[in-house]
Amino acid sequence: MSNTESLSVELKQAFLRLIAQQTGLVIKEADQDNLIETILVRIKFLKFGSPESYYQLLKSPTIESNQEWQKLVILLTNTETYFWRDKGQFNTLKEYIIPKIIQQQNNYKTIRICSAGCSTGEEPYSLAILIHTILPDLENWKVKILGIDINKYALETAKKGIYSSWSFRNINPDIKRDYFRVINNSYHIDNRIKKMVTFQMVNLVNDSFNKQNNDLKYLDLLICRNVFIYFDYSAKAKVLDKFYDTLKPLGYLITGHAELYGHNLSKFETKVFPESLVYQRRANNLILKTPPLVSLTSEVKSEAKSEAKFPPVKNLSLDVLQKSRPSEQEPITATFSNTQKTNVAIDIWSVDYTPINIIKSQENTKFQKTAQEVITEVEILLQKYDYVLAIKQLNNLLKIHGNNFKAYYLMAQIHANIGKYEEAINYCQQALAIDYLSVSPYYLLAQIAEEQGNLVEAKRILKKIIYIEPSSIRAYLDIIHICKKEKNKKQTIKMKQVVINILKQLSPNTIIKDYQNMTADELIIKLETELNDYLL
Repeated sequence: MSNTESLSVELKQAFLRLIAQQTGLVIKEADQDNLIETILVRIKFLKFGSPESYYQLLKSPTIESNQEWQKLVILLTNTETYFWRDKGQFNTLKEYIIPKIIQQQNNYKTIRICSAGCSTGEEPYSLAILIHTILPDLENWKVKILGIDINKYALETAKKGIYSSWSFRNINPDIKRDYFRVINNSYHIDNRIKKMVTFQMVNLVNDSFNKQNNDLKYLDLLICRNVFIYFDYSAKAKVLDKFYDTLKPLGYLITGHAELYGHNLSKFETKVFPESLVYQRRANNLILKTPPLVSLTSEVKSEAKSEAKFPPVKNLSLDVLQKSRPSEQEPITATFSNTQKTNVAIDIWSVDYTPINIIKSQENTKFQKTAQEVITEVEILLQKYDYVLAIKQLNNLLKIHGNNFKAYYLMAQIHANIGKYEEAINYCQQALAIDYLSVSPYYLLAQIAEEQGNLVEAKRILKKIIYIEPSSIRAYLDIIHICKKEKNKKQTIKMKQVVINILKQLSPNTIIKDYQNMTADELIIKLETELNDYLL
């Protein structure tokens, strides 16, 4: 192919195989058009003559290839996270797992924990705060928490330990008061917590854990949530074996709900707690011939009762969201750099931070950018938290394309991220004036209303989304979350039953992107289990 307008079916499949081989990531069919657009933009930026040339760059074992993979990973992975994401699992850690580890390690005074797929660091810092809160003689212990991720730019943010209010999502205000310092509207993690956590770039699929430093060995606890959903079966099995090897006997593994459904977990003992499944490496070499079958309903009470024999710990209120919210950002499809580099070997990732100049003249098309190219550049700037330049780019775009829905929506996202909610609301309204049937601004408005404590308004907006999209599972799940906060048991039960009825109309293997990429059947099981527990 001499141009980059499209990819052949064969070459697209070759890219998909190469990405899976290098990263373990499986690009689902619904996301493949975005992947193709990403590849084409990369080809244009690097001034390759054909997609085949770009494919050969990715395939070659060179420094330039490694640099390109590091950037491509940003476009393929989701960095959305926040503190105490998944309240149920953190409750399980607080009430059962961490106390048990403390009991097991009391003679050695060491605890080793890894957060895999840690993104921008909220999860490992949350773990550090939890341990700091419940371990009474912490000064006598050596606690090591390692955060690992394939995205080096996310890790750079994690190492800084500086976050916006959007990373908290209604957690107990005492946590923000006791463990963060507010400087220029940003939250800086306390040094007591920061020194407990280190970060390292690791490719879970291709890197050998044995070649890493000793931080990735003899772990008491390994948490890997919302990562396996991106892997194919063989990659999951490969990583699961690595996790088993890096855990010490009786070490614990926690994953996202139903992420390991259908996999052989015979090397682990599966423990069922009221709010989470936990896998524990067996104390000896005994391996079952067949994977254990876990009942999500009948075994919960007995298992939880037997596990709840540990010494009591300090009470820590975790007033956080009940479920994980999906990212508001759509897949990113371009690069942020404004300068076209012709010599890839010299400086493949040199970035020009000069605000973009959109040239209206049709005579000079060499450096002319389309509105879509500007939008995709801004989306990558958001991944790097470069809000100042992103706003400048969008302002320049809106001067020429004043009716661009996505530009207004991105403006709303940015201002929400930095806590300027009134400006964010205004930009949402301008986006809706262009496309009043688009639900994305409504979701953001609902999140802002909830952040401001206006639950009534948040529910009103979510009901409007349901009016526009009657089968919007995410809107129903968000309403359920709010009803739980309001302690409205009747409405919570009603909404869960509505969602179950919607899910039953879908194919059992339909992927529900609005909730951790579970299948319809998996989400039905989860909701029915919660209903059974709720009605007891």
